[in-house]
Amino acid sequence: MLSVIVAWKGSCRDAKIRNRLLGHLHRLARQSDIYLTLDQPERPAFLNLVNEQREQGLRARANVETVDRTLSGPALVSSSISASPSALVSSAREAGLTVIDRQEGSHAPLIAIGKLRLSGLDFKLFDPRDIYPAEDRMSFVFLECPEHPFLDGRLVEIATMDDCPAGQGEELPAASAYLVSPSIHLRCYLEDWTDCLFSWVKFFFVGDFWWQRWEEMQGYEDYRAVFKTIQEERGGETAETATFDAVLGTFAQHAEHWIDEVEGWARSEQG
Repeated sequence: MLSVIVAWKGSCRDAKIRNRLLGHLHRLARQSDIYLTLDQPERPAFLNLVNEQREQGLRARANVETVDRTLSGPALVSSSISASPSALVSSAREAGLTVIDRQEGSHAPLIAIGKLRLSGLDFKLFDPRDIYPAEDRMSFVFLECPEHPFLDGRLVEIATMDDCPAGQGEELPAASAYLVSPSIHLRCYLEDWTDCLFSWVKFFFVGDFWWQRWEEMQGYEDYRAVFKTIQEERGGETAETATFDAVLGTFAQHAEHWIDEVEGWARSEQG
């Protein structure tokens, strides 16, 4: 099976809704962290080699990062945080913000903004194979800048100059932060589960939430029907919690299954 990079976008300007969403997602981050801090399964030699090669030069990060930062210096925001980058760029130009066009127009333009606040959660998603270091994190960090409503409340991922995916080999201007579209690299693990998690986010919290795995918002209509039925039967708050309990339980099932798989590969290699 081929690997897939799943990207997501969305906006929520209501702090109460954001906090409610983050409260649930902290449970997922903690569960992932528990797996990551336990003794890891023995891996076959080929996985250890892949891990070592891909981890070289990467900055060390905590498994779970709670973000609450105010930036006074200029930040560069990739227009790819919107499902319609050209519309975002047009709004930025109308607001008088600096827009940095890219080399030969091959990459998404960058929008320079001054003071802003970042709040939310960024965490490493447990995978016992650990095959995509630095591409295995989920970012639910919100950009807050009320003076620019077209940017306010948008989901972003925070990157440094050294690891900014918006660079793609191109030297970027100095900035206090680079804010890009969140994404994660998956392969044969948690792919369908990601559709379920993101469908839950869209149905209960972020109405314009958008993601693409192999297809745009894959599986959403089916999950939406299930969530709607449970919501009608049990009420909004109860349905929100109960369905997330199911999302969290399914995550644990996948994690346990793949721990067994990796241990099986190691035994086969030895045996």
